[in-house]
Amino acid sequence: MLTREQLRLRIEQHREGLLTLEDLSAWAEEAFRDEQFEPAYAQQIQEVLALLRDTTDPHRFRWEEPDWDMIVDALGS
Repeated sequence: MLTREQLRLRIEQHREGLLTLEDLSAWAEEAFRDEQFEPAYAQQIQEVLALLRDTTDPHRFRWEEPDWDMIVDALGS
């Protein structure tokens, strides 16, 4: 089960340079399809995963990094 804490940790791995944006996006796509989500926060987790998937959408002219601080803050502690 994917929790907000696990999602936050994955984002922090990217922010620390341990996970590329492409790898984070691919992980988000897989998690969106295959994971169950922390019940009380399922919608929020799905929204963040969708945002992460779309960061490397091949139909865009450029890849965009989301506002990581806003996302991490929204996921709480």
